Amino acid sequence: MCIVSSISPEVIPAPVILLSAGMLGLSVVFALIRIIRGPTTPDRVIGVDLLAGLVMAGLLIAGISSGNPYYLQAVLGFAVILFLGTIAIARYLSPANDNDS
Repeated sequence: MCIVSSISPEVIPAPVILLSAGMLGLSVVFALIRIIRGPTTPDRVIGVDLLAGLVMAGLLIAGISSGNPYYLQAVLGFAVILFLGTIAIARYLSPANDNDS
């Protein structure tokens, strides 16, 4: 059994949730522009990493607005996977160093 404290949706006013969701949507548009127009592969990787972080923020907003505390657990699991994926891509894109045998 997992005990997770939840934030009641009545604590945060609806306009604040709507404003944060709108700003998040605008950030998603900018992240997609970075992914599409990125001149190099690292720019596109940063855009995908940013987009994944924005998805996590969207899940948190959905969890707060619905009052469901299990969104937090999903976001934490997603963050761990995102971190490991970012490290793997960074190691793949880094130039080879002959001294690291």
